[in-house]
Amino acid sequence: MRILCLHGYGTSPNVMKYQMSALMKLCDSSWNFYYLAGNLNCPVTPGFAPAIPGPYLCYSAEFDPVSMRAAHALVKETLASQGPFDGVFGFSQGAAVLLAYLLEQRAIYPGKRLPVRFGIFCSPVTLIATDPAYYGSVLGPLSLEDENRLRSARDDQLEQLTGSARVAIKALVGVLDAVEPVTRRPRTSFLNRPPLEVPCVLDPALFKARLPIPTLHVRGRNDPPALRDCSLSGESFCLPKWRRTFEHSAIHDFPRSMAEMKEMVSAMRSVIESSQQSKL
Repeated sequence: MRILCLHGYGTSPNVMKYQMSALMKLCDSSWNFYYLAGNLNCPVTPGFAPAIPGPYLCYSAEFDPVSMRAAHALVKETLASQGPFDGVFGFSQGAAVLLAYLLEQRAIYPGKRLPVRFGIFCSPVTLIATDPAYYGSVLGPLSLEDENRLRSARDDQLEQLTGSARVAIKALVGVLDAVEPVTRRPRTSFLNRPPLEVPCVLDPALFKARLPIPTLHVRGRNDPPALRDCSLSGESFCLPKWRRTFEHSAIHDFPRSMAEMKEMVSAMRSVIESSQQSKL
């Protein structure tokens, strides 16, 4: 059983192995985890330096369509050159990149089988689109006045946006504010750009593709509201028939208590077994 793993922003494969070390002791010995390093350097997530030496990496620092396409290309190339993989396992930005990649693959090739048979997504941040048509439909129609509102990054101005742009930007700014201690960048850094370079959130009401594979969605029950909303949004892109959810007491992390780790591994086993039994 081969599982491709993507780490969170400002960490690394070594950090992810450390985060998962206790959990791994409970996993089936036949589950082989392969860790994909992000392709960009970025500031370390608070709490890991100097305990775990760098470099500290991410899959995108700008969250714009160009860098997100590069992240998707990295995933695609790894699946092709290092695969086959039975499933994927992502945490935070890694989970969001995997979800967005698989969803856009599903949208582009609706009749084609996905490259993996299951997904485990832990505390994903917001899913960012790369599809130009989706970008155009959400942020393309902005008037000059709305562009200025977007560039201002002010709540009172953003509230005046209309339609799908307002939905996408409202979801985005909550996450940008929540992760600012990690990125060290204010929301203006991401919003004061031409509209088609602003991160564009995949919204379940606007993007119709769904993942038809068994999935497990792991989140902290006490996560900040914006990050919890990201997890819930990610779940809604997966078919209820095939998805499982597990909540734990840690905040934007893996579970830490032995009881919760055992429960998560049990949920992982259930999803993996479902993927082996399904004909998807």
